[in-house]
Amino acid sequence: MAKIIYGLSGQGFGHSTRTKEIIRHLMDCGHQVKIFTYGQALFMLEKEFGHIVFEVPGLILNYKNNKLQYGKTILLNAQKIAKQAKHWNKISKVFADFQPDLVITDFEPITALLAKTNKKPLISIDNQHQLTNTKIKLAKKFLKELLADQIVIKSMVWGAKYYLLTSFYETQPKDKKTFWFPPIIRQEILDLKPTNQDYILVYEGADFGNTIKQFKHLNYNFVVFNASREEQDDNITYKKFSTDEWLKYLAGAKAVISTAGLSLICESIYLQKPYLALPIQGQIEQIINGIYLEKMGFGKTLDKFQITDFKKFISEEKNYRHNLSQAEACGNKKMFDKLDSVIKEIIKNS
Repeated sequence: MAKIIYGLSGQGFGHSTRTKEIIRHLMDCGHQVKIFTYGQALFMLEKEFGHIVFEVPGLILNYKNNKLQYGKTILLNAQKIAKQAKHWNKISKVFADFQPDLVITDFEPITALLAKTNKKPLISIDNQHQLTNTKIKLAKKFLKELLADQIVIKSMVWGAKYYLLTSFYETQPKDKKTFWFPPIIRQEILDLKPTNQDYILVYEGADFGNTIKQFKHLNYNFVVFNASREEQDDNITYKKFSTDEWLKYLAGAKAVISTAGLSLICESIYLQKPYLALPIQGQIEQIINGIYLEKMGFGKTLDKFQITDFKKFISEEKNYRHNLSQAEACGNKKMFDKLDSVIKEIIKNS
């Protein structure tokens, strides 16, 4: 059995939902795990894994009106980097004292760097490296943004022995150390029994203020999660985030509206929910998710919410559901089998 340091990005819940399933599997196999993370992932993973979770500084993104705020993001991250430097000795000591056999990172740069400086084998499990390690088909107008994102991704995590990629769309790996898998789906989603009720579920992952105002002009019910209040306003129900409530409403939704974040798209595909994506402007990863979502016939992608586009989306609901019923929507076993074999190989050769 192996001693594993597992680092993951704390931005949003996508990294932590898939990491939770992978760590459960690793621990069930008898491996000893230490988790390095921050932010929202810290909050989620501490609930289940407690003392094995260690907080490290991490990078964050700042949004307004569904657009990435570069200036605010740079300022906040400069402050984070300063804090990271201050605590580097402590972080290094926790890493060394654990004496890991290998390191796994889900787009978390500190653990990736520690793996290299301590000469420990590194495994990358994420979706980000799909943009660098596989062949992505994209219109020329997006190539400049893709190149910029590729530079960032390569600077964050590099030199892994294996790259295990997970997403809802398959692309061809460029090398023999990169492998693609269908989505990792958390157990809470696997346990749901989906129905088709008379409301559209909205997750406000970014500032949707201008979009939500238009809902009142539509003859549909909307349930908006991640709101700052809980109230009923005509055909709109506002909900603060609660995991149990969210899962209940996700299971019953007619369709889902949100940004083009990978985690919610994957869970909606698994539950066969048509998806209307509003990619965050300036985030090429979300733009690509939206392009493939529409290309595969699982939903529609809009730069900006328009009532006419929404009505067209709803009119295609049956077609979307048919396509969703054909999707390979869960790759947990395939990913776990490959990860087991990779760890076994690393331990054998160490």
